[in-house]
Amino acid sequence: MSSLELSQLQKQYGRTTAVDDFNLQVDSGEFISFLGPSGCGKTTTLRMIAGFETPTSGQIQVNGRDITKKRPNQRQIGMVFQSYALFPNMSVADNIGFGLKVAGKPRSEIQERVGEMLALVKMEELGGRYPYQLSGGQQQRVALARALAIRPQLLLLDEPLSALDAKIRLSLRTEIRAIQRQLGITTIYVTHDQEEALSLSDRVVVMNESRIEQVGTPFEIYNFPTTLFVASFVGTLNILPGQVAQPGSDQVWVDGQQIRASRPVPDAMGAGPISLALRPELLSLNGHGAAENQLHGRVETISFLGSIVRIQVRLQEHALFLDEFNNPHLALPNIGDAVSVSFQREACLVLQQ
Repeated sequence: MSSLELSQLQKQYGRTTAVDDFNLQVDSGEFISFLGPSGCGKTTTLRMIAGFETPTSGQIQVNGRDITKKRPNQRQIGMVFQSYALFPNMSVADNIGFGLKVAGKPRSEIQERVGEMLALVKMEELGGRYPYQLSGGQQQRVALARALAIRPQLLLLDEPLSALDAKIRLSLRTEIRAIQRQLGITTIYVTHDQEEALSLSDRVVVMNESRIEQVGTPFEIYNFPTTLFVASFVGTLNILPGQVAQPGSDQVWVDGQQIRASRPVPDAMGAGPISLALRPELLSLNGHGAAENQLHGRVETISFLGSIVRIQVRLQEHALFLDEFNNPHLALPNIGDAVSVSFQREACLVLQQ
């Protein structure tokens, strides 16, 4: 049985559709990220699961129980907000135990559970402090401990790290994932940061304009995007216009040069224009004959980006870039040099428009 099941979920505000035909099954203990640009519907979906928004239509089930019309306090769901939402007049310990106190739990049980949560988030010595005495990362740990203290069936996190600096974000997201694995709690994580989604998740739900574009593992989302939006939103990518050489074959034209795609172009696409996706790390400069595809052009720019060097090559009307790992012995071309860009046909993806 799925831990969480969303069926034909829809949310409308007047004539505006915020979430449309959202269908998803989440297994027990799975870590799922909703990834997409601002306004795509990911936070609205999360708030419907939490009970803060009422679906226009559709159904929400947790462990086989329909909670679509239940109030938030009847759902046994923990939520961590972007803004922490801690009570400034309460100590860390009182903030963590607040949900248990509202639920009428005995004082001894609350104290024991608060102690467990402080240990879990490595803040055993800070239970007597107040939110203003904590760093942003510590406040977010308190918010996480408070959400987990009620032993929720489901943990929801709404862009919990967006207000923190890069170094703290990196360490805290590692801690969140470790805690989630330790507890085995089903988790939904909302983010617009593709690196967060790819590094944390068992599966990623990519959203755009109120709908799901693709659901898959981080490996599948990055290496095998199924739509033009997913390909361009996740990772760094070359997207080139192409022309089908022969319907039903893998032969395509790019700027007057013929190459082979990773798979035959479906007959339904006809002989018209298509979009091709090429990851820069799968391309090599002046490669040897083993590569099935080669595109010829001239070096337009060379950019040093720390661990990689990004080289842009102008074909005819269009340009692409490739990444070389930086090292002291790397032989680089000069601007204007004629070069060939080599790659295997598996690196060339045909995308749906």
